[in-house]
Amino acid sequence: MRETPGEITVTLESEERKYPYDQLGVGYASTDQEIMAALDPMLLEDVGMNIAQEFSRGNWTIKRVDSSQNIYVFPKSTAGVE
Repeated sequence: MRETPGEITVTLESEERKYPYDQLGVGYASTDQEIMAALDPMLLEDVGMNIAQEFSRGNWTIKRVDSSQNIYVFPKSTAGVE
């Protein structure tokens, strides 16, 4: 799968949702809190999930990839849970 520079990929279960930075009003250097605040209304509308609240509970991870300048957001794995 090709990566498009300047986007955030959110993994929800087995589905990926991609949001360009300009659509969210954030960039690669944005803080984790800014990213989650920008994603929250999009995901609330798209799938009914309040991701900012889940992130504040420590349930999500944000990873930045320097080579592509993209950001990946995904749930933290829970030890012992499949």
